[in-house]
Amino acid sequence: MNQIISCWGALITIVWMSVTVTLSKGVVRPMVHKHDEQGNFEVVGKKWALLVAGSKGYSNYRHQSNICHAYHILKSGGLQDENIIVFMYDDIAYHNENPRPGVIINRPDGPNVYPGVPKDYTGNNTNAENFFAVLNGNLSGITGGSGKVLNSDPNDTIFIYYSGHGYPGLIGMADQSLVYAKDLVDALKKKHASNSYKKMVIYVEACYSASLFEGLLPNNISIYVTTSANARELGYGFYCPGSINLSSTEYTTCLGDTFGISWMEDSDKNESTNETLQQQYVTVRDRTITSHVTQLGDLNISNDFLDTYIGSAPLNNVSDNYNLTNTTSVYSFEPFNTSTSLVNQDDAYLLHLKLKLEKAVDGSKDKLKAQNELDAEIAHRKHVDHNIHLIGNILFGEKKSSIMMSDLRSAGQPLIDDWNCLKILFKTYESHCGILLSTYGRKYSRVFAYMCNIGIFEKQTISAVSQVCSRIHHSS
Repeated sequence: MNQIISCWGALITIVWMSVTVTLSKGVVRPMVHKHDEQGNFEVVGKKWALLVAGSKGYSNYRHQSNICHAYHILKSGGLQDENIIVFMYDDIAYHNENPRPGVIINRPDGPNVYPGVPKDYTGNNTNAENFFAVLNGNLSGITGGSGKVLNSDPNDTIFIYYSGHGYPGLIGMADQSLVYAKDLVDALKKKHASNSYKKMVIYVEACYSASLFEGLLPNNISIYVTTSANARELGYGFYCPGSINLSSTEYTTCLGDTFGISWMEDSDKNESTNETLQQQYVTVRDRTITSHVTQLGDLNISNDFLDTYIGSAPLNNVSDNYNLTNTTSVYSFEPFNTSTSLVNQDDAYLLHLKLKLEKAVDGSKDKLKAQNELDAEIAHRKHVDHNIHLIGNILFGEKKSSIMMSDLRSAGQPLIDDWNCLKILFKTYESHCGILLSTYGRKYSRVFAYMCNIGIFEKQTISAVSQVCSRIHHSS
C-alpha cells in the first residue's frame, strides 16, 4: 500500500510541475517540464535575454527605440526583469530634440516603450568590456551598472538582440568601443564550453552583420543566428521622416529599422507558441527587401517555437506599460517598398542634420549651428574617403588601389585571418591621424582587412598613414 501511495504521490508531483503556472497579473510563466518532439520528458530552465543598443545620440533614436520595444515583448512573454539585461545609453527620452519628452516610440502613433525598461548599463557603462563580462556571467569583470550578468544554467535558454552600427567584421557599442567578430565568437564558444546554456538565439541588426559570424561560428554549439544583412550590405532605417508612415514633422530621425520592426511587429501580431523561428525568419526576410536577412549557426534550432526564447502571452495581454490596443495606428504586414522612404544607415545621420537645419528658424543661432553640423559631417566624410584612397595609392599605386576598396572574400569565409592585425591597423590610423575612425569611417575596416590578408605589415601602414596625415596637417 505504501508503495502505491508513493507512486501516486510522485505522479501528482510530476503533473503539477508540468503545468504552466499563471500568476494573478496574467503573466504566463514558463513551464518547468515538458515533452520534446520525440515525446521524451525534458527539463526547461529559465529564459534569459540580453538587449544591446549599440549607439547614442538623438540621430540614432531607432536603436534604443528598438531595444525598448524588444524589452516589452519579452516582459509580456513572462520573462522576469532579473533575467533581462539591457544596455542602452539612455540619452534620447529626455533629449532636447525629442518632441515628446519622456516618450520613446517605435512606430508612428505607437505606444510609449520607454517606461519600465531596466537601466542596467547606461552611459559609458555600455562598453565592450561590460558586454563580454555580462555575456560570460563574469561578475568580477563588470565596471559600473547594475551588476546583472547572464548567470545561466545548463537547462536555460538565452535570447540576444543587438541593434546598432555594424561594420565589416565588427559592431559598435554606445560608448564608441568596438566588438570584433573573432572576440565575439570566442566568447560564445567559451559560454558553450562552460555548459551554461541549453540553446541560444541571436538577432543582430547592423550593417554587414553576417560578417560577425561567417566562417567563424560553429554549427554545433547550439547557437542560432539571424542577421539583418549579409556581410556586404548596409542596413536600413524605417518609419523615417518623409515616409508615408511618418507624415508628422515632429521627428527628424527614423523611429526603427527594417529588420527590428519586422521581427517585433510580427511578434506583437502572432502568438509565439504557434510560430517557429523559421517562420519568423521567412516573414522578416520577405518584408526586408533592402538587404538579405541571413541565417547562421545551428539551423536546426530554427524549428523551435518562439516562446522557447521570448516567452508567450495571450494577444493583448501585455505588460502594464505597453498596450497595443491604446493606439489608433495599425501595423501593415506588407513588404516594404520604395514609397516607404527607407533610409540606409550611412544616410540616416545626414537626413537628421538636413531636417534639423530645415526646421530651424532663419537667422537664428540654431540655424547656424545646424548648418555648421551638416557642413562638418560632409567635410569629415570627404576627409576620411580621401585619406583611405591616398593610403591605397601609396601602398598599391593608383591603378591597383581600387581593388583594395572592393575586394571581397567568398561567401562563408571570415573577413580576415589575423584579427590582431586588423586591430593594429585601426589603432595605427587613429594614432597617426589624430582622430578616431567615426561611424562612417569604420566601414573601411574591409580595406584594412585586405591589407592584412595580403601581408601588408604594420611598418608599411605606419609609413603610408604618416605620409597622408602629415600632408593633410601641413596643408591645413
